[in-house]
Amino acid sequence: MKHSSSPASMMVLCFLFSCAGFLRAQDDLQFNVPYACNDGATYVVHKCVTGPKGEMCYYQAEGESERYNKREAVVYQMTKMCKVKGGASAAAPGAQSSSELQLNTPYQCAGDLTLTAFQCQKQNGQEYCFVKAEQNGKFLMQVPKPRAEIVTQLKACKAGTAFDPAYLAEFPRASYVVQAMVIGTPKDNVTRAMGALYQLTEIINVLSAQRGASGYSPDEKELLDSYSKMQAALAQAAAQKLPGQQFNVATNPYHYSRTDPKFGFEGIPVWTTFLSPGLQARFAQTVGGNDARYSAAVEGERRTAMQQLQTNAAIAQSEQNARKDPGSVATRRCLESGRSETECLGEGMKVGLADLAGGGSPLAAVVATNQDPGLRLTGVYSAGNFHLRFDQSTAAVTCGSLLEVQLPYLVERSANQLLVKVPIQPKPLVLSFKPDGKLSGPGPIDVAGRVVTGRATDTTSTTYDTQTQTTTTQRQIGANDAPNYSADQVHRNGMEYSVDEQTTSSTTVPTTVHHYSVPTAPKTERCNVGVLPPVAATSSISSTMTQVLGSQASKSANTAPGLRLNGTYAVAGGLKIEFRDDSATLECNTALSSEGYAVVPEGSQLVVKFQHSTGPLSLILQPNGSLTGSGSVDVNGRKIYRSQSGEIAYTPQNARCTLGTLTPTK
Repeated sequence: MKHSSSPASMMVLCFLFSCAGFLRAQDDLQFNVPYACNDGATYVVHKCVTGPKGEMCYYQAEGESERYNKREAVVYQMTKMCKVKGGASAAAPGAQSSSELQLNTPYQCAGDLTLTAFQCQKQNGQEYCFVKAEQNGKFLMQVPKPRAEIVTQLKACKAGTAFDPAYLAEFPRASYVVQAMVIGTPKDNVTRAMGALYQLTEIINVLSAQRGASGYSPDEKELLDSYSKMQAALAQAAAQKLPGQQFNVATNPYHYSRTDPKFGFEGIPVWTTFLSPGLQARFAQTVGGNDARYSAAVEGERRTAMQQLQTNAAIAQSEQNARKDPGSVATRRCLESGRSETECLGEGMKVGLADLAGGGSPLAAVVATNQDPGLRLTGVYSAGNFHLRFDQSTAAVTCGSLLEVQLPYLVERSANQLLVKVPIQPKPLVLSFKPDGKLSGPGPIDVAGRVVTGRATDTTSTTYDTQTQTTTTQRQIGANDAPNYSADQVHRNGMEYSVDEQTTSSTTVPTTVHHYSVPTAPKTERCNVGVLPPVAATSSISSTMTQVLGSQASKSANTAPGLRLNGTYAVAGGLKIEFRDDSATLECNTALSSEGYAVVPEGSQLVVKFQHSTGPLSLILQPNGSLTGSGSVDVNGRKIYRSQSGEIAYTPQNARCTLGTLTPTK
C-alpha cells in the first residue's frame, strides 16, 4: 500500500508505526518551561537549531540526558500529548477525557482519520489490541498495538458511538471491499468483489444467529443492506461493460459453503484482509463445533494464508530494495519466467552492457538481441562436405576446406513452400524446407571463401602503461596543530606529534603486446547441396555453462532442429510472447512463463505449438506474419523475492489473458 505525504497520511503512519509526531501543528512551543506529559514525566524544551537535516529541537526529561528530534515531532508531543504545568491541557476540544479505552468504538481524529480498537488480549505479559484505521471512509490498515500506547495516542481524539453488536467494528465498508479485490482483469475484479461481499455477509449471518437475537440489530441490517446493494451494482455495471458474461453470486467461484475450510481463505483471503484471528476462530467454533477434522483443515488454511501474508510483505520489501537498472530488471524477469540461472545472468549482462554503451553505439549493436520478427531455423544440417548451422541471427556455412563464414539468412513463405535464403558467394543459395524437417538444395554449387595457407604467426608491438605508487611518510607537527587532524592520522611520542602524509607518483613502463594471425587466401570450392537432413542441435554457450556449473536448467525448452520464430508478438490488452530459438516467454499481466515450442507445418498452415504447462496451446502463423488464436490462456509464473533468511525464493504468480491476433513488434 502506498501512502501520500499529506498530513493525515503522516498521522496514520505515525500512529501505526510509533512515530513521535505527524504534522506541523500551530507552533505554540514554549522553551524552558515544564511540560507534564501523559507518560508521567516532566519535559523541558531548551532550544531549537536549524541544521542540514532541518530544524532540530533539544529537550530533556527530568533525571535523563538531553535528547533531540525534529521540531515538528517535538511540537506535536508537547502541544498534543502534554500540557504546561499550571496551564490548560492542550488536547483538542471534545477529546476523550477518560483514561480507559472504549473498545469497538470509532474515534474521530484529526485529518478525517477514524481509529477503532477491538479485541484485546495479553501476550508476554502485555495487553495488545487490534486497531483499524480509516480515512474519509476508506480502510487503510489494521494492526495490533499495546493497549497502553493506544490509550495514550487516542487522548486527542473524540469517541463516537459504539457498534452494536461489537464485532461489527472489524467489518469494512462495502466500497473498500471492492477496492481491496482489484488485482487483475475487470472480470476477475468483479468476481472477487462479489465473492468477498458474499462471504462477509455469511459471517455476519453466523455471528448474528450466535447472539440468539430475534433479528438483526440496526447496525447489522445497515451493513448487510450496503453489501447487498453493492453486489447488485457490481452485477449491473459488469453486465454493461462485459456483455455476455455471467455474474451470479450462486455461481461465483468463491461461493464456498460456510462449513468449507476454504471459506474466507482460498482465492480471496477475507479473514486475513479484513478481520481478526479472534473473530475467525469464533466463526470456526460456531460453524464446526467440536469436529476435529474441520478444525484441523481450517487451521491448515489459516497457516497457509498467514505464510502468504509474510511472503507478500517480503515481496514488497524486495521490490522496494530491488535494483532498477535495465540489466537487473532483465535478469529478474528472466528468472521469474523459469529460464536457467546461467542464461539469465548472461541476458542481464547483455542488456546492461547495451544500456551502458548507449543505443546508437557500435557496441550496443553488437550485444543487442536480434529483434527482427519472423521465421527462423535452428539446428545443424549436413550432407557430404557441406554444412549449415542456424541460430536466430545467422547461418554458419562450411564447404569443403573453406573456413566457416557466418551470414544473415531469411526464411520466407512462397505459395505452399518455405524457402531458406543464404547470401553466399558467388551466387545466393536458396533451399526449401520440407515437411519431414530436411532442407533440399539445388545440387552442386560453387562457394567462394578463404582457406588457411600457413601456420599462425606472432608479431609484437610495444605499448606504455602508467603505474601509480603511493608512499606514506610522517611529518612532525606542533601540539596546537593536532586538533586539525583526525585521531587516526595523529601519532604521539611523548611531547612530539606527527601525522601521516601520502605522496603519489606515476611512472611509465613499456609493455609487450602479442598479435597472432593466421594467413589465408581466397578460394572457391564446389559442394553438392542436395538433401540436407538435420544432424544435431545448435549448441548454446548458456546451456553448456549450465551443465558445467550445475546450475538449475530452464524449466522448458526445445533444442531439437526445426522451424522457430523470432521477435515479440502481442495482442492489445492480452497475451505477449517473446520468441527465442529454444523457448518463448509468455507474458500475461505480471506473470511470466518460459515454454518450449516448435513451428510445425500442417497442410497449408504453419502451427506454433507450445509445451504449455497448463494445457495445450497452439497459434496459427498467418501469411502476413501475425499469430492468431481464440479463447484465453493461463500463464503460471513465479515472483522472485528475498526471504526473511536472506535467500532467493519464489512464489507463484498466475494470470489469465485473452488471445486473438498477436502482431509482431520491435
